[in-house]
Amino acid sequence: MRRINFSRYPREFWFLMFGSIIFTMGSSLVWPFLSIYIQQKLDIPLRYSTLLISLRAFSGVLASFFFAGSFADRFGRRLLILVSLCGGFVYYLGLKFADVLWEFALLMAFWGMLDIFYPVGINAMIADIIPSENRLEAYSILRVVYNTGYGIGPILGGIMASKSYDTIFLVAAAGYAFSFLFMLFFTRETLTDEIRSEAAGRKENYSISVVLKDRVYILSVFLNGMIYITSAGVFNLLSVYAVQNFGIPESAISVVFTVNAVMCVTLQLTVIRLIRGKRPMKLMCLSGILYMAGVFSIALIDQVWWYCICMAVMTLGELIMAPTMSDLAAKMAPDNARGRYMSVLSLARPFGQGIGPAFLGFINDMLSPRMMWIGGSMFAGIASVVFFAMDRKQSVKDIP
Repeated sequence: MRRINFSRYPREFWFLMFGSIIFTMGSSLVWPFLSIYIQQKLDIPLRYSTLLISLRAFSGVLASFFFAGSFADRFGRRLLILVSLCGGFVYYLGLKFADVLWEFALLMAFWGMLDIFYPVGINAMIADIIPSENRLEAYSILRVVYNTGYGIGPILGGIMASKSYDTIFLVAAAGYAFSFLFMLFFTRETLTDEIRSEAAGRKENYSISVVLKDRVYILSVFLNGMIYITSAGVFNLLSVYAVQNFGIPESAISVVFTVNAVMCVTLQLTVIRLIRGKRPMKLMCLSGILYMAGVFSIALIDQVWWYCICMAVMTLGELIMAPTMSDLAAKMAPDNARGRYMSVLSLARPFGQGIGPAFLGFINDMLSPRMMWIGGSMFAGIASVVFFAMDRKQSVKDIP
């Protein structure tokens, strides 16, 4: 297997990676424990607190569909990132002072729109500055960076959650402020004047229609979103499930999320060397199977060590899925539409987060806690079957 040569990546790429690790550390301090905090603050059932999280996700879907990608292709990727980081600072300060339902709803809708800007901008910038043959590795490095931050964040967040949620919000806001300043002074715009001129010459309207015509790509993103429905339940509800049903403290359950991050940091580049050259639909089928098996198994044993094993199985699916989809988007997108292709890809996660927690929260309240994981795993299973069928079809043989 060919080894990864880190020296082939330009300085600008490493600046993006440094800013991203600060971004992910700040964001992951809170999200594993947000449902618990909202429940305690507002004294509402789980199914209602998860609807607030779903509101954040659906506002992200609207932002991605209508203007995030168009903004990136018209005004630039860097500005999109800076707006997102500024929004994160405002959001986490707002959580500290929110007291009533409408304030939380407003914050969730606001952050759902701006949170999605960051991955759209970063993914488009990488596609701009990295040659096609190196992009799969570049997106894998980005995953390593993300998950390094995600590994550190939940541990610190779990420790702080047992003392004061206000501290989490202030630290997260500070992380976004630092990342904003770093990106402002150390990164440059990657949308070139040449691409802008070509788009102007064609009188480009920057609509999303150019992506919607790509049926194979749209179906792939939709199925990717179904896998995210399965995973969103774990990342948003496992803490609540363990704390409320089995008395497992937040500081203990945070270890489960760290398993995900540690595996992504240590195994991502190895996995990429193993899957390089494989057909993307076949890889996505395998990813869905791993997600289904990992989430379904959570219902079997109520111990932290078992949850860690389930998370490890899920993470193997993530190691395959995330860089495969990013690389597929970069390869299928025209140069002047990368922002819009990445924007549509970014719909998959909020689509899953919008449906997953609300659906699983309803199952928890109406049926039983264990049924959450059985029902949630089925979405990844269905996606796997369809990806397998797509791989068998001749119509996808010309995917680059």
